[in-house]
Amino acid sequence: MDLLTLLGGALDILINIKALLWILLGTFLGLVFGALPGLSATMAVALLIPLTFYLEPVVAISMLIGAYIGGIAGGAVSAILINIPGTPSSVVTTIDGHPMAVQGKAARAL
Repeated sequence: MDLLTLLGGALDILINIKALLWILLGTFLGLVFGALPGLSATMAVALLIPLTFYLEPVVAISMLIGAYIGGIAGGAVSAILINIPGTPSSVVTTIDGHPMAVQGKAARAL
C-alpha cells in the first residue's frame, strides 16, 4: 500500500460523522475520568472497552484513543483547580498550575 491510499482511508473514517461522534464521546468521557482523582486514563480505556464491542474496529480504537488522550488532558483539571492530580502524569502540573489558579489565572493555566 502506498501512503496516499492509507491517508485516503484515514480521511474517509474522519469524514464519517458517526465515527467522529464516537471519538468526541470517547474524548469527553476521558476528560471526565481524568478529572476525577484516582481514575487514570488507562482505567478510562479499560472501563470503556465494553462500549466498543459492537462498533467497527477502527471506530472503536479511535474512540479509545480519544478517551486516553482526554484522560491525560483531564488530569490537569483537578491538578490545577484543587491541587490534586487526577492522573499520575499531571503531578508536576500542580507545581505551576495551582499557584496560577490561586492568583486568578486558572483559565490561562488550563
